[in-house]
Amino acid sequence: MAAPDLKTLDIGDGRRISYREAGGGTPVVILHGLGGRSESWAPHYDGLSDRYRVIGWDAPGYNDSSEMPDDEPLIPDYVKVIKRFTDALGLDRFHLVGHSVGTVLAAGFHQSYPEQLISLTLAEAVIGSGGQPRDKQDAAIAARRKDFETLGVAEVARTRTPNSLSPSADPAVIEKAVQFAAQAKVPGQLKLAAALIRVTIFDHVAPLACPGLIVAGSDDRSAPPEFVKQIADAYPGIKHHTIDGIGHQIAFEKPKKFVGLLRDHLDAAESSALAAE
Repeated sequence: MAAPDLKTLDIGDGRRISYREAGGGTPVVILHGLGGRSESWAPHYDGLSDRYRVIGWDAPGYNDSSEMPDDEPLIPDYVKVIKRFTDALGLDRFHLVGHSVGTVLAAGFHQSYPEQLISLTLAEAVIGSGGQPRDKQDAAIAARRKDFETLGVAEVARTRTPNSLSPSADPAVIEKAVQFAAQAKVPGQLKLAAALIRVTIFDHVAPLACPGLIVAGSDDRSAPPEFVKQIADAYPGIKHHTIDGIGHQIAFEKPKKFVGLLRDHLDAAESSALAAE
């Protein structure tokens, strides 16, 4: 199961976004997490593209996407880039899926452009560290940068990534996740991480303007189920599911389970949208 070929799209001002896509029909835009990239979603391209146009973006600074021009961009700055990207693709209305920090971006897009969304999915949603004092935020940003400077990306991947998976994860899945993380482009990841540290997802919560789904992993230490429930409670009416036996790597751990939940959600939202026309 291979991901589609990488494409690039001009979004104006000399900037570009790289992405992958498969299938036709109603667009489904997927926003990866901090350690993800557009190729994270190979099972989703394969499992949804018979009915949907599945589009996985690369956040600024990931793969061939241009870096954010600011030294410390914030979540609203990334949301504006998502808007420019989807506009450049010619998307009017679409389904939006976010994972990890991608859920904060998705929440921000839903807050700013609710009329464009047919559905919203938050997979392993994170809260962020914006509620902490500024000096603690600064320390967290500096510590993450120092890790990469002193250890290097491969060693960070080797020592940190296994903790993001379930303790019961297959060793082959752990190794796959480690190898994937070792290919990260550090500057883009550090900027996106800093944006997450400066915010909480609750800053971008708005009443649901479309059908919503939120998914937790039972063994997730980055987005523990009790934290995901807090976020779910902030979205009255959202469907809330927990996948047993997975950590924070929903694209690698039991991906068919998430694809199934997502497909059911997309199909139901499609039916609701058609009925409302």
